[in-house]
Amino acid sequence: MNKEEAKALFLVAGIEVLRMWELPNQYWPEAYVEERKNSPWWLVKTPKGMIEIGRRKRVISIDWSDTGIPFDNITEDDVTKGGLFVHAWTMVKAAEYLTALNKGLA
Repeated sequence: MNKEEAKALFLVAGIEVLRMWELPNQYWPEAYVEERKNSPWWLVKTPKGMIEIGRRKRVISIDWSDTGIPFDNITEDDVTKGGLFVHAWTMVKAAEYLTALNKGLA
């Protein structure tokens, strides 16, 4: 996902983006040069803390562990999730989970 797409997810979710940093893709090993280059991850500074977001092979990983605030009720969907992260299958679901996260971390 590019920077504009990542920013748009946060905008739709109502989360203010204070700053963004591009990160190497956290899923693909270093040997996958093209995949890592074409699919960066983003570290997003928000008023609630740092949120890391990026595309894995088939899902979008959203990790808010830096906030230190566990939120277990982000979704009832059958996806990989924990109190500090969730995987979204689509951009629409990523926006939905970020919206829930915004309300849950309030």
